[in-house]
Amino acid sequence: MEILRDKTIEQCLLSSLTDYLSKTKTGTMATVRRNILQMAIFLFGKETTDRYGFVYSEKKDVAVQQKRFLIFSHLFLEVLKKNTISEKAIAIHNNLWSQHLQHLANCGNEKAAKRFIRILEDRDETVFNIKRLQHQLKSVDHKTGIEENTIKFRCRKPNVFEIIVMKLRKLY
Repeated sequence: MEILRDKTIEQCLLSSLTDYLSKTKTGTMATVRRNILQMAIFLFGKETTDRYGFVYSEKKDVAVQQKRFLIFSHLFLEVLKKNTISEKAIAIHNNLWSQHLQHLANCGNEKAAKRFIRILEDRDETVFNIKRLQHQLKSVDHKTGIEENTIKFRCRKPNVFEIIVMKLRKLY
């Protein structure tokens, strides 16, 4: 995989996504939680990042598809900030995401693709992973930390202790 020299697209998306995640509560992003987690997995996931940051695939058609996903995700976030998101935009974003999952499966990474599908279909796991990422972003110094120390994020199921803590926070 070749590291992209001009990082303007992913830097724009990265900054707007971290800004959105740091200022928005998970309850208010109910309709687009799944899309937000898709972007987070794509930008911060261990499957698409290297120790130097985000990397595009060596295959030209896959790299073009990845760039389309990044550009559309950035536009999606900008519209989302203005509260004018449409069902069509959500459908297009989900379609681009399914192409990314298909690429993962074709590259022999079926296990990761199945894990992403399972987590994104379970509402509680989606919320849990977004909250984990929000907590992880708070611990990084935004002025120097993200560029130098790339966050690698791995979606996972909550353990029993974390499930109990989430349930108790809803009660109190």
